[in-house]
Amino acid sequence: MFSQFKSMFGIGGVAVSPQEAVRRINAGARVIDVREADEFAHGSIASALNVPLSRIEREGLGALQAAGIAAEQGELVIICRSGARSGSACARLGRELGERAMNLQGGLIAWVGAGLPLERRG
Repeated sequence: MFSQFKSMFGIGGVAVSPQEAVRRINAGARVIDVREADEFAHGSIASALNVPLSRIEREGLGALQAAGIAAEQGELVIICRSGARSGSACARLGRELGERAMNLQGGLIAWVGAGLPLERRG
């Protein structure tokens, strides 16, 4: 029951700080940006792939597989602007990925606030 409550409010998976996200990315974690394409084009983490939350909500793990990310492929750092949409994505993907789907706590706002770089896409 508690997991359903968490899923309803977009709370899911493990939350990681920007510094912990860097450590995990450097160790091989993939970065998934769940914002819409126009938001993604304005800047994201250099290695991020764009898979919008709307697609993840519809297709679940299939959305990642369509983007070339195998289900068994290690850890994923899920990001958005503030951490809310990425939390929802982690809750949705958590059924299949468990704690391998990690939410960037505070999103890109926290990332930039920590002095970490963004790469423009457009």
